[in-house]
Amino acid sequence: MSKSDNTDYLKKKYHDRSEKSVYVDRVLTIPNILTLSRLIALPFLIWSLGRIQDIGVLPAIGIGAFMILTDTLDGVLAKALGQISLVGAVMDPVVDKLVIDTIAIYFAFQGWIPYWAIASILLRDLALILFGLRIFVSYGTLVTPVLVGRITPLFWMAVFVTAIFEMSTLKWILLLPAIVLTLVSGYVYYSRYKDLIKQKERDG
Repeated sequence: MSKSDNTDYLKKKYHDRSEKSVYVDRVLTIPNILTLSRLIALPFLIWSLGRIQDIGVLPAIGIGAFMILTDTLDGVLAKALGQISLVGAVMDPVVDKLVIDTIAIYFAFQGWIPYWAIASILLRDLALILFGLRIFVSYGTLVTPVLVGRITPLFWMAVFVTAIFEMSTLKWILLLPAIVLTLVSGYVYYSRYKDLIKQKERDG
């Protein structure tokens, strides 16, 4: 993949799975390994959160920081190394949603975040997965990430951290933009899905 292809990847709203100039056929790539490492780290994060009273907050913070770092690096390295794979393009957003949603549900069960507050992220992610699956199965097309969608998990992670440290005021301050970004990103993705479906139906 050329450097220009890497640079232009996010400029297009959609990419067909058959675009060899975009997606490499490899599965075992550095970005994919980083993405998989977040999924592997998730149960350890939940375990450490459940034992904060015994082992303190540092293990949970350390694992969480590792997951945020790998989430940042996998996208950067995929473009820099020319390793944007079809597997990675599908797996990365799914893993991201699984991580955020699992943590949100755990925090709600613990009473650290109200259930109504996590409803936005859970409903958005469910809708995106269903729409994305329909697009991929029906048309073999993937919608590229949007900036607001990449920023949203960072705000939720900040909410989680403030909840762990019992910073109630800051938690509520951050929770509002997290919910707003969730709704905005959901609308942006929905608009892209809707436009793509119309385009495919028009092209016949």
